[in-house]
Amino acid sequence: MEELPTWKQELPRTPHKLLDNLVTVLVEFYGEHLRRDRADGRLQPGNAWHLLRGFLIAAMQTYASICMLIAEKRPKRLMLQADVLNRALFEILATIFGILEDPGPRARMLLRESHKAQVTRYRYLNSRWGGDPQWAEYLDVYRKGLLIIAKEIGLAPADALRPEAIADKWPTPGVMIYGRPSEHVRPFISGTRLDVLRETYRYYYPHQSAQAHGRIAALAVALLVDDPDSQWNPGYGESNIVSTALLFLACILSELEAAGGYQRHPKLAELWTYLRNIDGEVTHLWTLRYEALLAPRT
Repeated sequence: MEELPTWKQELPRTPHKLLDNLVTVLVEFYGEHLRRDRADGRLQPGNAWHLLRGFLIAAMQTYASICMLIAEKRPKRLMLQADVLNRALFEILATIFGILEDPGPRARMLLRESHKAQVTRYRYLNSRWGGDPQWAEYLDVYRKGLLIIAKEIGLAPADALRPEAIADKWPTPGVMIYGRPSEHVRPFISGTRLDVLRETYRYYYPHQSAQAHGRIAALAVALLVDDPDSQWNPGYGESNIVSTALLFLACILSELEAAGGYQRHPKLAELWTYLRNIDGEVTHLWTLRYEALLAPRT
């Protein structure tokens, strides 16, 4: 086989310690304000903002896990697993976009679909181990919990344990963007949210998804981790993974700040400034939506 070409260049690195401090402060700030403002009724509908705050927490935990996997002190910095988590972080961003498009109905849809999945699992477990005394208490608690949740999300008692009674289906990011023309399903989001989701989906998602699904991309990254010196630009892969995670977090924080009607946080502006200096793709996303969204209010 002919030797493959190489590409070596001095590339910008993510100033991770500085940016990590920024996102930590921002997530703590908005996590607490969302909690308070939902509790006192300022943020409505309450169930949607409860979900949005939960997804902010999930996003921060995912980002923290990425940082742990590629920390410099590790014997081998696990880029494959970290970028798979970046895919999960992208999915959280897509879900937040979906909820914010129409908060009340979208929160209801997401909750009902989740309930359908849990009821489906309960019925499977009950059919498999329902006759086993060792499973009896667990299955009884599971069933009672499902009945309580069904009441909270507005299901009739007769439908509480019937997954077929729930037609709601939360779309994948691809369906959010393109719809499903063969079934006359329109895109799930619109405007510049759609522009941002489409661009991030095209730019980041294919490689992240290939790694998550165990394709050749997963093997290739694993081999680079096993032999770090074989990287064209050692250290840049890890830096790029962190900057991508920070970008997704910046998008999430910006969406919540704007939708919640909060004053522009100076540390969020600072975060975007640093990220735009690292990656031209970030600048493109900033121009698509966030420059206008985060413009000072007059």
